[in-house]
Amino acid sequence: MTFSQSVKNEILKSVRNAKKCCATSFLTAVLKSVGSLTLGHGGYAFSVESDNVDFLSIIAEQAARLDVKSRLSSYNMSAKGTAVYSCRFDSSLGEKLGLVTRDEEGTLGFAEAENLIPSEPCCRRAFMQGLFVSCGSVIVPNVEGSDRAKYHLELRFSDAEFARAVNMSYAAMGLRQTPRKNHTVLYIKESELIADFLVYVNATSAKLELENVIVIRSVRNDVNRQSNCEFANIEKTVAASAKQLQAIELLRSSGRFDLLSDSLKQIALLREEDREATLEEIAAKLHISKSGANHRFAKLIELAEQQRKKL
Repeated sequence: MTFSQSVKNEILKSVRNAKKCCATSFLTAVLKSVGSLTLGHGGYAFSVESDNVDFLSIIAEQAARLDVKSRLSSYNMSAKGTAVYSCRFDSSLGEKLGLVTRDEEGTLGFAEAENLIPSEPCCRRAFMQGLFVSCGSVIVPNVEGSDRAKYHLELRFSDAEFARAVNMSYAAMGLRQTPRKNHTVLYIKESELIADFLVYVNATSAKLELENVIVIRSVRNDVNRQSNCEFANIEKTVAASAKQLQAIELLRSSGRFDLLSDSLKQIALLREEDREATLEEIAAKLHISKSGANHRFAKLIELAEQQRKKL
């Protein structure tokens, strides 16, 4: 089971106990997102197709709470060889949800997208739950089996006007909008905003799983940064030591070493004794500051450079 599927399952469990007004908002989001309107001799009807029979069973339950009958059937196989199910609702559902209207002459019309989004907080939550289980997905690194994956949550719409209406109404969520082929996608890439979204749609278990991933990745990144820093420091120490040893060797080979002051001889001998010692370690052995030790090495290198020019 993918992370997206676990989030949707968690949402669907919470929907079963929703208030009747929230059930209406949930169904409105589902039918507007993935519902199909069919016309026949008996009039029109809405239907929803999915390979998730539990999803269709739950939306059928919610429709029944509105006194709307439905019929669930399996009619063919998908390209992957799994069964595809269809849930067909009585024609009254569209009008009860406000998806369709009729004028005085009985002509069928469709509601404006922005008029479908509820204003009550509980119903707005239910509406977003319906959107996610219908056209949403979320990817979380590690949970998806790959640490290279990036955080990504999206809602995919075939109706661009509806997508824009949702984006404006839920602007506080930080959704961004982009076209993708024949669809409009609202998406979030920030892990913190994805966590907030999961809490909003009552997927708290998924949110905790996401937070665990965030913590693990943060610790791992800190360790990597520390390791990289330590490696860089080692490289700097090795390079500095090599330069200092070259200077000392030149001073010895030219006969200038014995003419050095006691302090310079002392630090030169310590460097020759321990080629991998850091500047701090050598300074500690001499009971001087780090800057004092650095000054002495700089003097050795300067004297060696002067001697090189004479050769």
